[in-house]
Amino acid sequence: MRVLLVDDDSSSTEALCELLKLAGHDVVCADNGRQALEKLHENHRERDYCVILLDLMMPVMNGYEFREEQLKDPTIASIPVIVVTADGRAREKATQLKSDRYFQKPLVPGELLRAIREFCPLPPPEARRA
Repeated sequence: MRVLLVDDDSSSTEALCELLKLAGHDVVCADNGRQALEKLHENHRERDYCVILLDLMMPVMNGYEFREEQLKDPTIASIPVIVVTADGRAREKATQLKSDRYFQKPLVPGELLRAIREFCPLPPPEARRA
């Protein structure tokens, strides 16, 4: 099960990707909502992704447009979304998007990882080494 990270800020993406990998998650990154939709539909299997970390302000297709498209598609609508934004109105924005959780940047890594684990429980360490 993978985490889909959707953010156009390369430094944020790089740091978050490293954090998630160190925590034992498989991470796929997308620079915008359109790219994220493409990744969700590539070789789609039910529950291939356990959660989506979604920035709101991106070029091509922003987080609002992405979420609208995601909710219209029954094959991916149930994948939980955690909004990750620098917007001072993070709570309001997350509520508008019907997201499962939200975080305002700068992030507290431990809090984000705990939220992700609610949707993406990690296998025991011995199973990850196999």
